[in-house]
Amino acid sequence: CHCCGYPVEDCKRSVPMLARHGVDTLLKLTEYDPQKPQSVASRMIFKLKDKESAELHAYLACELAPKIEEQLVRLGQTRENTVLVWAPRSKKSLRERGFDQSKGLCTALARELGMPKPTQTVRRTGGTVQKMLGGEQRAKNAFSAFEAVPKHCASLKGKCVILVDDVVTTGSTLSAVAAKIKPFKPGHILAACIAVDVPLERR
Repeated sequence: CHCCGYPVEDCKRSVPMLARHGVDTLLKLTEYDPQKPQSVASRMIFKLKDKESAELHAYLACELAPKIEEQLVRLGQTRENTVLVWAPRSKKSLRERGFDQSKGLCTALARELGMPKPTQTVRRTGGTVQKMLGGEQRAKNAFSAFEAVPKHCASLKGKCVILVDDVVTTGSTLSAVAAKIKPFKPGHILAACIAVDVPLERR
């Protein structure tokens, strides 16, 4: 990590936008630079985004699950008191690819952790694809693109909620999801992803 000096996979530091919305812990496996498509991390992320693969989801969930379990122990939480929530893809992305990689990853994590299959706690209402936007535009787009599903969010009170996404760039997507579920008073909100985008100053 360029801030704390720990290996990225051991660093739990959140990105600024997530921290501003009450998510102070970000669990991740690696970082990647989309400008280096031949790196192992980039090839893994590109495959995750462009081709549905239950095997890849299962492998990544197996790698990420121990970090989640370790953090739950630190917080004094149990798997029974934990809820996994994914950030749904845009309708355009679903039409183009035919699958939602974050949902697949979230479902694989639930299976690996021995938890119930996740329900759609937050739904997509609009917005454009985030990768086409700059930092400030990402935030505005994300916050208008999600809404809570009340019948599923009602059970979040006092629970430890883990927001799951494949890649965290600015944190705007998961920040928006966190903002939508906070009114339902979860006890903790954490975030977990496969990779964080390398900061621009380090590319």
